[in-house]
Amino acid sequence: MNGNVIPSADPAEGTVKYYDGIAFNDVTDVDPYGRIKIEKSKEFLLKLADQLRFVKEGGKYYIECTYPEIPEGYEWGLGITVFSKDGTYITYSPVGRNPKWLIPAEGAFRKEATDVTNIKDVDFITILISLDHLKTESLGKLNIVYSMDKSDMRAKFIPESGTIPIENYSSTFDFAKMFQW
Repeated sequence: MNGNVIPSADPAEGTVKYYDGIAFNDVTDVDPYGRIKIEKSKEFLLKLADQLRFVKEGGKYYIECTYPEIPEGYEWGLGITVFSKDGTYITYSPVGRNPKWLIPAEGAFRKEATDVTNIKDVDFITILISLDHLKTESLGKLNIVYSMDKSDMRAKFIPESGTIPIENYSSTFDFAKMFQW
């Protein structure tokens, strides 16, 4: 937390804290089940996406990320899958059995994608980002798809509930900033 706290005059209206520039009110931005409301969740998810990069340096491929700060009681979910043209894939995630594919769930990281040796062998990359309440599920995920030949580039918020529409960010999402492989 960066310490910017703005209490309201009425405690029932909550307290506003800033997390990496995102204003969060602990009363008005939370639903009755303690989950961050959809619109505020989207802000956090897009902030993480903006801080995720696929870079190449010295002939090696890296995934870099700095997780934004989030309110207490929540955790990031991040899964990155790199699909090869031969049908195989690698999933980078904070959980898994193969330590060379593990990434941290918080803080910052720079992970060498050691299995990517020739970018021409990579078909596409998918990313799922969620902001999960520790006691309940998230209300949705940001799903990003990027094909190396640029024939399929999508960024969408996929809600957990079918009553909330999918929101498409594909036309405004900065794919070139994220994918530099």
